Amino acid sequence: MPNVCFFSFTETDREIVLTIKGRAVNPNYRNLNFRVKDLLKRWSTEDVSVIRQAISKAMSGTSRTIVFIGERTHRSRWVREEVEMTLRNNKPVYAIRLNNTNGTKPKVLEENEIHLYNWSEDSLQDLATR
Repeated sequence: MPNVCFFSFTETDREIVLTIKGRAVNPNYRNLNFRVKDLLKRWSTEDVSVIRQAISKAMSGTSRTIVFIGERTHRSRWVREEVEMTLRNNKPVYAIRLNNTNGTKPKVLEENEIHLYNWSEDSLQDLATR
């Protein structure tokens, strides 16, 4: 079974993550090659249980989570929850900084000793397929 990654990110980084996902799933783009699941759908609810259920469903069948770190990721409640859900399911979590950003590393990554990699497509490809 090929590696399927769950992408975790903040709403403010949606467009860049969508571009990265597009490259990863495009067979003509050779630098990135892996499958992706995510919650790119925008939610019109504040119901925590509905959002958690959607995250859980999106994570089903994934082999790992990749957290994209931008300027505001450290403030995201849902990135924290996605990391914790992944770890509870005994799957690895990797973090990579988005290009040209310098936001604080989220506490949940520090607490779980998850290394933050600098941006490069080669690094992302390695994290997605190791």
